[in-house]
Amino acid sequence: MATQGPHKVIFLLVGHKSDLQSTRCVSAQEAEALAASLGMAFMETSAKNNCNVDLAFDTLADAIQQALEQGDIQLQEDWGGIRLIHKTQVPSGPPRKQPPGPCQC
Repeated sequence: MATQGPHKVIFLLVGHKSDLQSTRCVSAQEAEALAASLGMAFMETSAKNNCNVDLAFDTLADAIQQALEQGDIQLQEDWGGIRLIHKTQVPSGPPRKQPPGPCQC
């Protein structure tokens, strides 16, 4: 997470295409170090393997909701940047199929 000006800005560094290990340009350790130096979390994802995609979104959404609850982010009238929808009200889609074997993230 990073702070900028009077408002808190929340970041998550996401390394994508983690299923393509042979073409990796940045190691996970390098990305983790960069994220730590910038004050943010790091996570690797793979849409192909459905690995950590939902978790990345949920992690960022939870951090935003926590910042709202702690007063670090203030909602402003007529501002559409953030809309709170309780998880129990969100209809769930069909379950995604998990690929066989463990996630490579």
